[in-house]
Amino acid sequence: MPDALTRLRGWLAEGDLSCTVSDALGRGGALSAAFRPVWAGACVVGPAVTVRTFGTDLSAVFDAIAAAERGSVIVIDSHGILNSAFWGERTTRAALARELAGAVIDGACRDVGAVRRLGFPVFSTAITPNAGLPGGRGAVNVPVQVGGVPVQPGDLVVADENGVVIVPQAQIQDTVHTVSTLLQAESLLFQTTTDAQSLRPEGDV
Repeated sequence: MPDALTRLRGWLAEGDLSCTVSDALGRGGALSAAFRPVWAGACVVGPAVTVRTFGTDLSAVFDAIAAAERGSVIVIDSHGILNSAFWGERTTRAALARELAGAVIDGACRDVGAVRRLGFPVFSTAITPNAGLPGGRGAVNVPVQVGGVPVQPGDLVVADENGVVIVPQAQIQDTVHTVSTLLQAESLLFQTTTDAQSLRPEGDV
């Protein structure tokens, strides 16, 4: 997967990569539209380290950060809790110390100003000042469901201002190959035509 990650991270800088990845997955793979970047321009690609929280307990989030390898993305399933934050300045600083790539939270984030200043990509479904509490409960690197999509440890996260897409681990290599083909075809199309009919997506009649 290192080569796949290198290629995807190179394309990430060009913008709107999540859209092409979704196209490569048959126009699917995206989490719900509720997931938004905490700060404008945030984008990330990396393998998922999953977290299943328990109530408002954020202990497992810190456990995941400590266990994650460099370049990973923390993916948090908070069971729809929106009035307590599972990410903030402390988790951001801890993640940066571990050289992690970003975080995706099916739940809330806080300390938005600090997260933005630190330049750490975070995507969440809510913002709240309320902090989660420590309690020693929750689970790390277990199957979770975020935004209506199942996520396994090691699945690939691709996120930008359009939203968050999950690529199942078994499909990463094929998806990268398809993304490369789609990007080349689209670049050629945009260079050679402005005709409305030619710009219609394939299969659109």
